[in-house]
Amino acid sequence: MSNMAHTEEFDPAAGRLPTSQIEWPISADRFDALVKNWRLEGFWLSLWSGEDRCVAFDEHCGPFWKLFAHPDGRFMQKVVATARENFQSVNSDVRPSAEPCICGPWAPAVPLIVVPLIDRRRCVGAVIAACVSDKAPQEDFARFCGDCEIDETFARKQLDDSTCVESVRLRQRTDLLALTIRQARECERRHDEIAVLTNNLESTYEELHLIYEISNHMSIPQNPEKILEIVGNELLAVTRAAGVAFVLPWHDYEESPGGGEGETRRAGQWKHVVTIGEVGANSSDLIRMTDCLLPQLESGPKHLLLNKAPEQPGLAWTKPWLKHLVAYPMVQEGANLGICYTINCTDIGDYTSVDVQLFRAVVDRIASALHNQHLYDDLADLLMGMLHALVNSVDAKDPYTFGHSGRVAFFSRALAQSAGLPPIECERVYLSGLLHDIGKIGVPDAVLTKPGRLTREEFDLLKKHPEIGQRILSRVRQIQDLVPGVLYHHERIDGRGYPHGVAGKAIPLFGRIICIADSFDAMTSNRTYRAALPIPMAISEIRRCSGSQFDPFLAERFLAANPHAMFEAAIEGSRGECDIGRIGALFCNMNRGMSAPVAKISTEGPMSMESHA
Repeated sequence: MSNMAHTEEFDPAAGRLPTSQIEWPISADRFDALVKNWRLEGFWLSLWSGEDRCVAFDEHCGPFWKLFAHPDGRFMQKVVATARENFQSVNSDVRPSAEPCICGPWAPAVPLIVVPLIDRRRCVGAVIAACVSDKAPQEDFARFCGDCEIDETFARKQLDDSTCVESVRLRQRTDLLALTIRQARECERRHDEIAVLTNNLESTYEELHLIYEISNHMSIPQNPEKILEIVGNELLAVTRAAGVAFVLPWHDYEESPGGGEGETRRAGQWKHVVTIGEVGANSSDLIRMTDCLLPQLESGPKHLLLNKAPEQPGLAWTKPWLKHLVAYPMVQEGANLGICYTINCTDIGDYTSVDVQLFRAVVDRIASALHNQHLYDDLADLLMGMLHALVNSVDAKDPYTFGHSGRVAFFSRALAQSAGLPPIECERVYLSGLLHDIGKIGVPDAVLTKPGRLTREEFDLLKKHPEIGQRILSRVRQIQDLVPGVLYHHERIDGRGYPHGVAGKAIPLFGRIICIADSFDAMTSNRTYRAALPIPMAISEIRRCSGSQFDPFLAERFLAANPHAMFEAAIEGSRGECDIGRIGALFCNMNRGMSAPVAKISTEGPMSMESHA
C-alpha cells in the first residue's frame, strides 16, 4: 500500500502542518504490476521518491539484469547519479515537464529512461527504466560492462531475445511506458485524494459530533467546573491539542475565601484554574501566564495564536512546558467569563487556522453557557431571596419561632436524602418545607404569640394555616407540586391530623416528610408555653409516635440520619444563606407542574414513583 501523505496549502502565518513527504509515489502493488508487465518487454524498472531515493526496483529480473541490479553495484550508482541530475533539472523549471527523457552514459547501447512524476508543479518522484538495444554498438556496450565491472563476454551470454528492445521502436515503447506510469500515478493520486476526503469527512463528522455533544452538556443549571471538564475531554478526543486549561475570574458578587464580612474580590482577579489533559503546568504558572498575556487579550482579539510561545516577550520562563498556545478570551455581553487555553500539539506540527476555527466555535458555546449560568444563578438568588424574605416575615411575627421554617426545610431535605429520593426531589422537599407555614401570615398575632394554652376557638383558627398557605400558593403555577407539603404537613398516619384527617398512604409524601421535620424542630425549640426539649427526648418521641403520628419508614430513616448532627448542621446553616448551587437542579424542572412524578415511599420501605397530586 502507498505511504504517501497528503499535502495541502496553508497560511504560513497561521501555523505549519506536520512535515510530510511522498515516500511511495506509486504504491508497491501498482509498481509490482508495472514491473511484471514491462519485464516481458525487456525493461528493468526502479521507483524513486521525490528526495531522489530509490524505494523499489525489479529484484526478480532475468539473468542479464541480475548481474547489474544490486544496491551497491556500479550500475545502481550511475542510476542514482542520473536520477539526481534529472531531479535537479526538473525542479529548477517553473513548469516542470512530465515528458520522459532517454539519457545515460551508455546510450544508445543501454539507455536510461527517466519518467518524472509531477503533481501540482512539484516533482514527487520518478520511475527510471533501463533496456538493452538490439543493435547496441560494440564500443558502447563494452564501455557499459567496463563501467559496471562485469565481463563483456559473460554479459552477452546472458542476453536473450526477451531482453533486447528494438532500437527503431524505442521511442514508441518509451512513450507507452511513460503513459502507463502516469496512469499508475494518477490512480495513486486519486486513491490518496479519496483517502484524504474520507479522512476530512470523518474529521468533520467528529467536529459536528463534538459540537452536538457539547451542546447537550450546556443545559442549565450545571456546575460550571463540571461543564468545563466534560467539554475539555471531548475537545482532546477530537483535536490535536495535548491539553486544555480554563482560568476563571472572581465576580463582583463572589466573596473571597477567608475575607471579612462583605469583603469581595475585584472582578478580573483569578478565581481558580481547571485543567484537562497534558498541560504541563500548575495553576500558579497558568495564572502568571494569564497576567502576562492580559494586555494583549484585552485589546480585543478573538484569539491569540502563539506557535512559538516561549519566544514571546515575557514568556521565556514557560519554555520547559510550553511550545504551542492559543488563548481564547471568553467574553459575553461585555462580561469577562475567563480565558481558555489550548496547549501544545500532539504531533510535530503547529496549530493552524483550521484548529483555531474549531476551538473558537467550542469556546463561544462555553462562554454562552457560562453566561447563561451566571444569569440563572442571579435569577435563582433573587427567587430564593424573595422566598426567604416572605418566610422570614411570617417567622418574625413570633420571636420564639424565628428561623423555624429554614430549619424545617433543612431537616426535610436531610430526611429525603436519607430515604433515597433523587436529588431534584430532595430540593423540592426543601422548598416545600421552607414554605410549609406560609399560611400563618393569615393567623392573628394574638393566637400565634399567646403565651398560654389556646382555647378551642383559637386552635381552630391556627389549624386553618395549611389551607391559607394552599390558597396563597395556588396561583403560582411553577410551585404547584410543592403545595401538598404545605397542605398536609399536619396530617397523621392514624388519620387524627388536620385539616382533612387523611391517613396512611393517602397523605402525600412531602406532607409525611415535613410532618416529622416540623415536629422535631418544634420539640427542640423554645416556645412561649414551654422550653425546648433535649434532643434525646425528642428522638424518643419520634420513635414512640412512629406508626401513629409519623410514617414508620420515614421515622426510621430520620433516626438513622443522626438527628444530633442534623440539628447542629441546621443551626449552623441557618446563620447563612441557602446554597443556591445545590438547588439549581430544582428550578429547571419547576415547569412540570402538578403532574410531575414524585417519589412516594410506602410505610414498608420500598420506593415507587406515583403522582404527588
